[in-house]
Amino acid sequence: MGGNYKEPTNVSIWANIDFDKVKHRINTVNFKIQQVIQKYELPTRVINSGKRNN
Repeated sequence: MGGNYKEPTNVSIWANIDFDKVKHRINTVNFKIQQVIQKYELPTRVINSGKRNN
């Protein structure tokens, strides 16, 4: 067997990324997350408002 194998120290991956598309997708995901948060924020506030602070 060959004992000359060296594990690479640096690996570079070059990809052609369309940053406008990536940004658009991130914005879409953020918008959907905000919708979900708003959907569940209101019922939580209503439920917690009835609790007494002892």
